[in-house]
Amino acid sequence: MSEAPLPAATPMARFMPTTLIEARIAPVPGMSAFTRWRHAWFSSRAMGVLLLLVLAGTLPLGWRFFQWAVLDAHWIGTSSQACTDTQGACWAFVIARWKPWLVGDFPSDQLWRAATCFVVFVLFWMWVVRRSREADPRHVLLGFVLMPLAFFLLLIGGGLLPFVPPTRWGGLLLTLVATLATFATALPLGLALALGRRSRLPVLRWLCTGLVEGMRSVPLLVVLFIAATLLPMFLPKGWNVDLFTRALVAFALFNAAMAAEVFRGGLQLIGRGQLEAATTVGLGRFATLALVVLPQAVRAVVPALVNIMIAVIKETTLLSVIGLNDFLGAVENGAKSPDWSGDSNILTSGHVFLALAYFGVCFGLSHYSRRLEVTG
Repeated sequence: MSEAPLPAATPMARFMPTTLIEARIAPVPGMSAFTRWRHAWFSSRAMGVLLLLVLAGTLPLGWRFFQWAVLDAHWIGTSSQACTDTQGACWAFVIARWKPWLVGDFPSDQLWRAATCFVVFVLFWMWVVRRSREADPRHVLLGFVLMPLAFFLLLIGGGLLPFVPPTRWGGLLLTLVATLATFATALPLGLALALGRRSRLPVLRWLCTGLVEGMRSVPLLVVLFIAATLLPMFLPKGWNVDLFTRALVAFALFNAAMAAEVFRGGLQLIGRGQLEAATTVGLGRFATLALVVLPQAVRAVVPALVNIMIAVIKETTLLSVIGLNDFLGAVENGAKSPDWSGDSNILTSGHVFLALAYFGVCFGLSHYSRRLEVTG
């Protein structure tokens, strides 16, 4: 950059430098990786002692779990006879029943449809994680809305594809579809409820407020029981809505109330000055909402929406309570089958595998949520 003299606009200018200061690189402290690690984990003597006590208490438990899960585990077998020793995990139970755990009772000759759903979701999630932090999150939200609709049409079939009713879906496939369908329906409905609570029409505002507060005041399990038992009594004659669809409606309404509060918080972040500025340049209420308010509000609440998705994933385990064969239900039904009924260690191994699977998925989403929070 060429040096240029500064104008002498005031008498104080003679005390100011006449040339621009050259740009310099910010100083970087010379700290080794070991020093940074020591400051992170042993920032003080008390924290160091506390960390050592925690390690002393958890390492024996970790070694015992490693022995049970790896060293003494049983890996091969087709029945409970392969796991007669209760000292080790029965991973043979997990390996032998891979199909019910993944897709339930989905037809074997149509497994390519379920595999396509899994592959598309994995590719989509890899694209989401590898996107730039400054990229517009609306494309991600649009993908989460459109993807479950495409999955549902592919899995249920009809026309050129054989019809497969949702009652034959199960395992991880059912959990994935239920999670994505809940997220896709709860987001638009939650946004509509949040906007309705800010409406100038008293009736609309009261209705939206009553629905949100009512759903947030009732446990999800109660809502599922109502959808499974009471809802068919109020449907018109001739209407036969399957249990899976009724459960999705209950999930959508419950999580829409949660999303409505998240969106309402994001909408309140937009200052009145921006709304007045949009009116000044000639934007109407709808244009202001679409071009000014929603882009900022959605970007602000994306981490919270990811947390709602994590909650939805864990909430899907309640589907087994009302008789649906989700991931948890597939594990418990497998332990009750004639080939694997027996020692409780078999079901324990299935629950440990289930916990690790849910932990991996939810930890990945939580890490992505923290990344969005740092970006914001």
